[in-house]
Amino acid sequence: MYKTKFTDIKEFAAQLKKGTFGIYCATMTEKKMNKYPNGTTAALRKTAQENPYMGKVFTFSVYQNAATGLNYYTIVKAECKREGIDFTDDEFKAAFPYEETYCENADDSVKNVIMEHKTNGQEYLRLYKGRKPTKVVHFTIYNGEIVEEGSDLMRDIMRYVPKSNGSKKQESLGITNIVEVKQPKIENVMFIGQGEKAYINPRFANCSLLDIETLDKFFKK
Repeated sequence: MYKTKFTDIKEFAAQLKKGTFGIYCATMTEKKMNKYPNGTTAALRKTAQENPYMGKVFTFSVYQNAATGLNYYTIVKAECKREGIDFTDDEFKAAFPYEETYCENADDSVKNVIMEHKTNGQEYLRLYKGRKPTKVVHFTIYNGEIVEEGSDLMRDIMRYVPKSNGSKKQESLGITNIVEVKQPKIENVMFIGQGEKAYINPRFANCSLLDIETLDKFFKK
C-alpha cells in the first residue's frame, strides 16, 4: 500500500496534504499516572501503596482519519458552526481568546504538524481528537501485552490514572463535541501514513502492530 516510506518524520510532514483526511497514525506513550491511588490525601500517603506500575504502563493509540496540519482555533470555530453556534470573527476572538502555549511550529514547512518546545527543543506531532471524521482507539499496554478492559489488572491500573478535566473554555462556548489537542513526542510516534506515503519510526520498525491490515482491524471490533 505504501510505496514511499520515510524514516524522518519531518520529511514526511513536509509532503503531507494538510487539512485532509485519510491519515492513519499510531503512537505509543507512557500513561500519565499518580504516585498514589486517586483520592489519597496527604495524611494517608504514609500508609498508602505507592504505584507499582509507574513507568511500566503505556497507551497504544491508533487514529483513523487523523487530523493534523490545522490551527486549533480554526478547528474549534468550525466545530461551533457545525453545532449551530455562530460567531463573527471578533465575537469568537472575544469568547475564545488566544493563549500562549509552551510550543511553536518547528518551521513553516511542517506548520501545525511538527511542534517544538520553546525552551528545550523537544519536538511533538500535533494531532486532534474529537473531530467528527476522526476515529481513535486506545489500548493499555503492560509488559508488552494489551490489558483487557474490565479485567482485574485494568481496574487496579486505573486506580492510579488521573481523570481528565475536559476543556472548560470550549464548554463555555456551548460545544458538546470537545476537540482535544494531542501532542505525543515525535520519538513516540510509531507510524503515520497518507495515500502512498508513510513514516515508520525506526524504533518500532519490527512492531507487528504496525501492519496496516492490523490497524484496520482495531476499528472493526
